[in-house]
Amino acid sequence: MPTPPADAARPDSTPVTPKGRSTKESLLRAGEAVAERDGLGGLSVAAVAAQAGVAKGTFYVYFPDRNAFVDALHQRFYEQIGSAVATATAGLAPGREFLLAALDAYLDACLAHHGVKALVFEARAREELTVTMTDRVARLMDLAEPSVRAMGLAPAPISTRLIMALGSEAALVELEAGHTVPAARETVRALLNGVDRTHVG
Repeated sequence: MPTPPADAARPDSTPVTPKGRSTKESLLRAGEAVAERDGLGGLSVAAVAAQAGVAKGTFYVYFPDRNAFVDALHQRFYEQIGSAVATATAGLAPGREFLLAALDAYLDACLAHHGVKALVFEARAREELTVTMTDRVARLMDLAEPSVRAMGLAPAPISTRLIMALGSEAALVELEAGHTVPAARETVRALLNGVDRTHVG
């Protein structure tokens, strides 16, 4: 499975020095920790800088404002998901097994980065997802759609959206539990295994 297309690069988005890249990554890791502890509402510039052990001014060297930082967390999270899914589905043809492998990789990535995933859920609930964030989700859905078509589900775009929603709800169950919930994964697997090749709708 190919990795989802990356966001268009901004001229100043990637520090050119190893130290700069390390500092930016430290800020993003700090943001993930703050998001896990305090949620979206507590994700302030001051909190992130304090967590990273840097001055607030250092934050603004790498991110123009809080919104840009939240977007960077979202981008990093979806890149991590894309990489995990690509590894899990390498060599698999589009179809049911592809989707099941992708689902497990997605859920594992959500648990590994549960602070950011919780932030994504909160942003969605508050209707604060930006167009760029929505586009990233859409690109992930585009990668799943060939497997949905291979399973004979139609209309494929709607079926893909519903399957992705099922995976998202399974992720929420595991986030609330704080660990893998086999029953949630087995239920999703059973539902996908029970899908026949009849057209829907």
